[in-house]
Amino acid sequence: MIIDEKFLEQKWQSLTIQDNFIFSRVMEENPDLCQQMIEMILNVKIVKLNYPEREKTIESRLDSKGIRLDVYVEDEYGRRSFDVEMQICDSVHLAKRIRYYQGLIDVDKLKRGQHYGELSESYIIFICPFDHFHKGRHIYTFREYCSQDPTIPLGDGTVKVFLNTKGTLDDVSAEIKNMLEYIDKNIVAGEFVEKLNTAVCDVKSMKKARLDFMTFEMYLKEREMKGREEGRVEGLKEGRAEATVEIIKNLISAGTPLEYIARATGWSQDKILQAKNENLS
Repeated sequence: MIIDEKFLEQKWQSLTIQDNFIFSRVMEENPDLCQQMIEMILNVKIVKLNYPEREKTIESRLDSKGIRLDVYVEDEYGRRSFDVEMQICDSVHLAKRIRYYQGLIDVDKLKRGQHYGELSESYIIFICPFDHFHKGRHIYTFREYCSQDPTIPLGDGTVKVFLNTKGTLDDVSAEIKNMLEYIDKNIVAGEFVEKLNTAVCDVKSMKKARLDFMTFEMYLKEREMKGREEGRVEGLKEGRAEATVEIIKNLISAGTPLEYIARATGWSQDKILQAKNENLS
């Protein structure tokens, strides 16, 4: 298989904050910026953010659809969790996507034997370069309320937020508008965006980040080519699993860290180790 390194280099150089890889890496490398962004969006105060797991992957069962979260953080005491996703593609199923994320986060958070009351407050934020609801708002915030009496909150502790870079209403602060314009058009304006743009440039200058991105892109290319060679149809679980195990074997042989293999495949580290022990020995 021939990998066009020149093409990959050009792609790396053209990446912006909209790319999931860049966005998640910037937030991981700069927890102060991540905290400031979340506080700004939600209008909350956070004493300190913790990263319980880098590049968090969640699967409820081996045969279920797993998710890899762009940015998952918790406050100092784990009472509030925040998931921030760069959601580039619009879909009629976007609301159900965020519902699925919420469900898996709750399942992952509540361990066997724990009481439901131990579930933390949960905030999921989708940053979108499109107006999914077509109302011109920069921000759409959803909580659970009684249909018969909206003054009665359900109190389940969940909040879902959609940010829209194409908003036209005067419904958010100037800082948020500047951030959304930067995400949408790469225009640098305002103190926060200046710091954010500097962080993006710093990540793109990191040799390790570049190598991780190349590894991820080569995995995707290998998976695509292997699927074509073997005539696999998208959606056949067995075929996808076989191809993924083969790629995992190659990545492990190359010394790739488990967390990056998890990022590339969407598999949890436990599942990767299981596949290694069962198939790669």
